[in-house]
Amino acid sequence: MYKTSKILSIRCAYTDRQLWYIVRKTSTTQDNKSLLPPNPQKISSDMVGPPDPVSNLRRIVFKKPANEGQLEKKYRELRTEVQEWNQEFWTQHNSRFFKERENYLKHNLPEGKSNLTADEMSVFYKAFLDKNWKTHIKYNIEWYKKNVTLLGLAIRIKLRRIFRIKD
Repeated sequence: MYKTSKILSIRCAYTDRQLWYIVRKTSTTQDNKSLLPPNPQKISSDMVGPPDPVSNLRRIVFKKPANEGQLEKKYRELRTEVQEWNQEFWTQHNSRFFKERENYLKHNLPEGKSNLTADEMSVFYKAFLDKNWKTHIKYNIEWYKKNVTLLGLAIRIKLRRIFRIKD
């Protein structure tokens, strides 16, 4: 028996994007090829995937239009690049968090207890945030720079469409 999956898409009314969900049948083996996102050239709109188990971010597959101009291509590629950068940051950050939390629990969990309370864990959370605040500041500054660049491109594209300017 093998693992199969299919991609279901649902149009999300408030974002006008499609969500893709991978439906898996249970089995004894895994088929990683079946977990690939949809082809950008074969979809009718941007599609949003399921949350990543580590980063908790939903990946977006951006539609590649047939008549895409140079500016639109640059915008789509930059959006993908920013998404990958963001994915990498949060995957590393959350992996570090889980590892350090596990280590903290290993050394601070009293015998006979299976968990610490939220108040007891707040010591770890504060220490983790204090230790990583510079990383978060750098991330936020870079994130804003990238978004301003994307916003500038989006405005230029919108103006070109309004005034029907060709590439």
